[in-house]
Amino acid sequence: MSIRPLTVAFIATAVTALTATTAMSQSLSVNATAIEQTDASAATREFTVNVNLASFTGAVGAQVTVLYDDTQVAFVSGAAGSDFPIVISAAADDATNNKVTFATGVDASSNPSGIASGNIAVLTFRTIAEVCTDLDAIVLSTTSALPTMISNNLGESLSYTAANNVSVTALDDFALVGVPSNVSVPADAGSATGAAVSLTAPTASDSCDTSLSVSVSRSDSASISAEFPIGTTTVTYSATDAAGHTHSADVTVTVANYQLLDASITLNGSISGNSTRSVRVIAGANTQVVSVGFTAGSGTASDVQIPPAATYSCIRYKSVNHSLSNTAAATDGGTQWSASVALDQGDSNDDNRVDILDFGIFVGDFGTSSAGAISNFNDDGNVNNGDFSFISVNFADVGVVCGAYTGGTPLMAISVKELRRRGLGHLAGADLNRDGILSIPDISYYMEHGLPTAKQPRVTTQW
Repeated sequence: MSIRPLTVAFIATAVTALTATTAMSQSLSVNATAIEQTDASAATREFTVNVNLASFTGAVGAQVTVLYDDTQVAFVSGAAGSDFPIVISAAADDATNNKVTFATGVDASSNPSGIASGNIAVLTFRTIAEVCTDLDAIVLSTTSALPTMISNNLGESLSYTAANNVSVTALDDFALVGVPSNVSVPADAGSATGAAVSLTAPTASDSCDTSLSVSVSRSDSASISAEFPIGTTTVTYSATDAAGHTHSADVTVTVANYQLLDASITLNGSISGNSTRSVRVIAGANTQVVSVGFTAGSGTASDVQIPPAATYSCIRYKSVNHSLSNTAAATDGGTQWSASVALDQGDSNDDNRVDILDFGIFVGDFGTSSAGAISNFNDDGNVNNGDFSFISVNFADVGVVCGAYTGGTPLMAISVKELRRRGLGHLAGADLNRDGILSIPDISYYMEHGLPTAKQPRVTTQW
């Protein structure tokens, strides 16, 4: 934020010199000089007014009457000017008639023939009100009983043009109110380039209760209502009052290089318990795994970050080590995407197929007590016959993907020898009929007999 010091600004108006004669190009003017008063209010600021002459020939003396508006300013003091240092009559205040008179002269020893241009007096005034605009607060008098005049060394009065260049403006400093906070948002759903961000502009007013105009600009030169691009854009608010006080404030709008997705996920089948599962979400070339809480088979993957895209006709979802994958199109909700998808379960080894290997894993997990365990598909906290139903219903199915399926066909049978060669020897216990092959007949055996109980050791009586 850039803040100028608290000052009073007095703006000189243009002087238009009369050129009918050479003498009329001579000018006498009152000009305000700002004094920085950081600890004063608009009703107590002091400022100086310089009375100057220009383009004269041989000016040696000055008699001046200055009128002032006593509703706006009060006279404080006066002093001889730097080029007319001889005080003939000190500056005197006639408050009743709202005027100040004085007379000064040049130093004859230094300028015996007079001067052409210079400062003939310095007057100090104080604002007594919150002056907003007053072009006539301090002016040279041309009709006073003690007329304003400039003389040469012959005692002749020199003609001139009077110029009143004092514009009193005394305003208290101001601040930008309600500057918005920095903004960080994801890219909008449906936009591959950025996000629409609405900012409420700050306000500003000065001590005269004047509403100031607040301008706004963006570092990318776009309209404030235009979409903000991915990356960081700086928004600058600025205001300037009549006293020249300027304040500005920068606000950054950062649009992340991702969009957000909320996906409602349903686990098909009879789900009696609750669990927290890892769900894989694949959007375009981006793959991520998010944690989702499920209650009775329903959960939501919230605020999933996916790459910016104009459309998402196919996003792939999968409960890791539980379900087959399925896809759904995303719906543009303005600021983020939404989707709904249902998942079939039974894939325990995450190969996106329900086959004989998943049955082998189920047999090995049977009796495990843990909600969310690999084979605990119904989330009841125990791996049992209820979980087998998910494998039997979805057996030989493969997951749905975006594009062509390339995951291979479900495995219907595998030898115990091959299991061991693959490092899956722990699944050999699912060869329930002991024929050396894990296959569909083992599933049939389980359905008819259940899992066999462990054999008891033979005890021989010794005599």
